[in-house]
Amino acid sequence: MSGAGSTRGAWLALVVVQVLFASNAIVGRLVLQTVPAGLLVFCRVVGAAGAFLLLNAARGGPWIRDRRTLLHVALCGLLGVTGNQTLFVFGLSHTTAINATILTTTAPVFTVLGAVLLGQERPSAAKLWGIALAGAGAVYLVGPDRLSFAPGVALGNLLILLAMVCYAGYFLLSKPLLRRLDAITTSTYIMAFATLGVVPFGWSAFGGATGAAISPVTWGLVGFIVLFPTILAYLLNLWALRRVSPQTVASFIYLQPLLAALVSPLVLPDEGISPRTLVAGLTIFAGLGLVIRAERREASPAGLGAGGVE
Repeated sequence: MSGAGSTRGAWLALVVVQVLFASNAIVGRLVLQTVPAGLLVFCRVVGAAGAFLLLNAARGGPWIRDRRTLLHVALCGLLGVTGNQTLFVFGLSHTTAINATILTTTAPVFTVLGAVLLGQERPSAAKLWGIALAGAGAVYLVGPDRLSFAPGVALGNLLILLAMVCYAGYFLLSKPLLRRLDAITTSTYIMAFATLGVVPFGWSAFGGATGAAISPVTWGLVGFIVLFPTILAYLLNLWALRRVSPQTVASFIYLQPLLAALVSPLVLPDEGISPRTLVAGLTIFAGLGLVIRAERREASPAGLGAGGVE
């Protein structure tokens, strides 16, 4: 695949990732009615780790034996899966869904800040403006006037922010790793090390769930979450990250609240697509357009000479 075609494929993959993550929010709410949060996280990570191990074994590897690379992948797994998911789930239990949605938009900001501090990239003005514009559209869509500062939610807000810091760190640390390893190998080890981090939370959650209380339909929904918003989403994210910058990958997170707003009228008949949704959607797409345009410039020969990442 040519460089331009590969980049366009990465953008399409990132859109699919956000669709999968948005479906996780809807299906996850149904599952969490009977399945404890810790058990759901445990099933997601362990199920994904097992699937990737079988896939990597079926194709004959490769297997990582270098100790420094193993430590690198372990840190990615603990940040991007264990830290991100655990902090987000526990943060959500102490704050509101609106707060969580708004605070999720800080992930691209932390990614840009981390890239600058680590010297990985000097983001162009167009990319910074694009991230800011898309973020403003997402916040406007959710409604900043509904942001809660009530006592008791501060801990939840802090945990959500820390989850986004972990997510940003995961993108930044995974990028150099993917220059040496393919997405399947990287996903295999990331999920395997993440399993070590979620076992304590998942094991304790087993005591709070009884098999009889969880229906076969619910277990089927859990299987959907493991297969699509976990295995396929993480694999596509890493595949795209190998082809575009961490800032671009993170900026696509702004599509999640927009997708939720567009799908909700199909699920809830009383809701419709409001002018606010249309304005916010256009703003988000305009911001992503600036990010994509800046990425294309950086990927060109002239852009590489000016400090591009690829």
